[in-house]
Order: sequence, then structure tokens, then C-alpha cells
Amino acid sequence: MIAALFVLPTRGGNGGANSVIQEATALARMGCHIGITVQKKQLADFRSSYPELASAGIRLHSFGDTADLAKDLAAYDIVIATIYTSVALIAEAVASAKSPIKVAYYVQDYEPLFHEADTDAWRAARDSYRLIPSATLFAKTEWLQDMVERNHGIRPEKVAPSIDHGIYYPDIAAPRNELTVAAMLRPSTPRRAPHRTLRVMARLAQQIPSARFTVFGCDDDALAAANLELPAGVENIGRLRRTEVPDLLRRADVFIDASDYQAFGRTGLEAMASGCVPVLPTFGGAHEYAVHERNAYLVDSRSDQSF
Repeated sequence: MIAALFVLPTRGGNGGANSVIQEATALARMGCHIGITVQKKQLADFRSSYPELASAGIRLHSFGDTADLAKDLAAYDIVIATIYTSVALIAEAVASAKSPIKVAYYVQDYEPLFHEADTDAWRAARDSYRLIPSATLFAKTEWLQDMVERNHGIRPEKVAPSIDHGIYYPDIAAPRNELTVAAMLRPSTPRRAPHRTLRVMARLAQQIPSARFTVFGCDDDALAAANLELPAGVENIGRLRRTEVPDLLRRADVFIDASDYQAFGRTGLEAMASGCVPVLPTFGGAHEYAVHERNAYLVDSRSDQSF
């Protein structure tokens, strides 16, 4: 069986990290030797976000610099980048590693869109797709394949989206005493449109006062730091672990994603699997699993009135 190391420089709790955890867990169940490595300064938060890793048989590493990362590579056949910042780390570590190793890049979003054009971060994201010429790129949606090919001349391989039905499943027998609408709120991520999300939730709360409206994904301190005020009639659940999100979605009737776009839109798929109808942005790759007015609603998220 293969031995693969995911390089995931994040404290966890976001959609990209949750995807990696889900897929790493599935690979471990198949008998693969799987590791995840994070930066040392993020290790405590990462452990707190994913306490289930030890029981899943996934080895958790941490690194302070690329020399540390290079040492960890010796136990693996494949190293997998998960975000553009990890590509540069891997490139340096592989160059100093004692033995050759296969490199892959799990393209989860088109990351130049994260930053203003011509900034250092934008250039780093742009250059990541070609930084390691021998790397195998793979992505979950045709939209991502097309974006990378159109802008960089490389077409990532397509892999099928996955969902962990062990935790994402509907509770058909649960009583439905009130309409419940949930939305994810990420004040630190502009493309997730936190201001729009709160405007939409505020308007709906006024129009349907008998319904329950909840947001999750950040704590109240993060809201205050971003100068965001929770509207009347909207409750903030706070940050949730990956294993806590399904319970919220099972209790909800509608999940609203007011993002500018979604390269994939994992929470929309998770909502479906949990028996909750998602409202998703039409821009991006969500249409590959979301069919308008059949299993979801796809809207032009540029307009509040679309919701």
C-alpha cells in the first residue's frame, strides 16, 4: 500500500482542511499509511479541531522549517500539497530530501483569486501550479480543471468528490417544529461574502419571524474584530469541529452559501447528505452536483435579492 503525506499548513476547521481530513481518513481505512503535517505553531489548534485523527490511524507530524519537513518525507512515497503555500515548502524540502519522492498537488480552489493582482501572495499562488514540473495536479471539478488549464496551460487530473456518509446522513424521523435556516460565516475570508451573508439572513429573519436563523464558522470575537454585527433574530453557533457540522445541518431545513463563487462547495454537498436543501452560488463548480430546483437552488450571489 502507498504511504502518503499531506502537507496542510493550517490550524484546521475550514473546508479545505476538512476535505483533506475526510480523504486521508478514507485512505487510512483502505490500509494506506497516511500522515498529515502542519506547522508547529498550528499543531495545538489542529489537534483540537480534529481529535479523531489518532483513532483513524493517521500519523500527525509538525515542522518548524523545510529541513524538518524533508526528514519526514523519508517515511513516505508521495507528498501532497493542499494549498499554494505548501507547494513552495514541498519544493524546498524535496530538493534537500535524501531520496526521491513523488509529488502531487491537490488543487482545491483557484487561489490567485484569493488575493489582489500583482501582490506577492497573488504571484505565489499563480506560480504554484508550475513550481514543481514533475508534480501531478488533481482537482474535484471541471471548473477547477478549466481555470488552471486556461491560465497556466496545465490540466489537473479529475477525481470524484467524496462525502463521509458515516457522519453526514439525514434524520428523517426528527420532528420539524419550525423552519430552520443555517449559513456559514467567515469574516476573514472576503470571497465568502460575510457582509452579504448577514444582510441576507437579516432580511429573511424579518420576512419569516417564525423561523430560526443560525450562522456558524466564527466566534463572536471574530465578528467584532471585523466590525460585523449579528442581526436581530440570527443566532451565532460559533466555530464547529468537522464532526459537529453534521448535527447542525441535520437540524436545518435550508443552508445558505452566499459566497462570490465556490470551486466545489463542500458544505453544500454535506447539507444535501444531511437532508438539508442548499442555496449555492451559480458561479464555480457547485453545478456538478447541484441541480437547480431539483436538489438545490443555484443563485446569482452578486444580488442579495436572489436569495
